[in-house]
Amino acid sequence: MISKEVFCTIIENLRQQIYLDRKFGEAIQEMFGVKSSCSYKDDLAIKSTIILLHHFFPKDETGFSEIEHYCFILEFGKIDSENLITAEELYDGLISNLK
Repeated sequence: MISKEVFCTIIENLRQQIYLDRKFGEAIQEMFGVKSSCSYKDDLAIKSTIILLHHFFPKDETGFSEIEHYCFILEFGKIDSENLITAEELYDGLISNLK
């Protein structure tokens, strides 16, 4: 089993990578006057990391992934301006779902 510390580090690294990709894309847009969205093509590394996490915490029977939902839909736990789900809370929920 993956430890909470390692899981949270991976989630934080994903968050930082996606944030940096967005910032670099915005800088490219500004620098070159590009109107369309620009981003660094690293989604294969991000997808591979998610696949690895699914080894420990599989998708449910409908194909839903709590990890993907947390990262991409909730934008790393932002429910609204006042409520945030931490990576630690995500891990605890995933562990309790395995039992």
